[in-house]
Amino acid sequence: MEGNNEILWEKLRGGSQKAIEDLYRLNYQILFSYAFKISGDKELSKDCIQEIFLRLWEKKNQLNEVSRVRSYLLQSVWHSIIKKLKKNNHFIPYDENDTYDMEVVFSYETPILHDQPARDQEILLNSAFNRLTRREREIIFMVYYEGLTIEEIQQITGLKYQSIKNLIYRAMFSLRANLHKKK
Repeated sequence: MEGNNEILWEKLRGGSQKAIEDLYRLNYQILFSYAFKISGDKELSKDCIQEIFLRLWEKKNQLNEVSRVRSYLLQSVWHSIIKKLKKNNHFIPYDENDTYDMEVVFSYETPILHDQPARDQEILLNSAFNRLTRREREIIFMVYYEGLTIEEIQQITGLKYQSIKNLIYRAMFSLRANLHKKK
């Protein structure tokens, strides 16, 4: 399986069934995690992702060139989930002060985490991260885990540029404050 989403996208545009299968495998976990964070519904999340990839396959000959495929897929998930929630009257206004019912765990595979002080730091970071608001977690996830730009986040979430910058600032301030409080 090739690891480059953009190369796979171009192959999909050329009609490659293997390319869409590889795109699906390469991106499923991140798309599912994101969809589930928005909806809180595993089946709805799975259904939306399946529908997105089905539409991509059906429209493969009409797809445009995309420079950031993962960003495009995340945006598609966002719109699909919100559309279904609204359609089913399950839409709950997205409150940036809500907290996720999930815990973020950073990888133990990093070599530096093999000593006790580093493990203690990881526990502190997890604890501080899980104190962020729902929206702050989402934005930090997109910026630092996915490497998305503010403009890409703006497209996905529909938030204003300055709102995103403010959320990043507040989240980083909160993380620092929580980390220093614990020391």
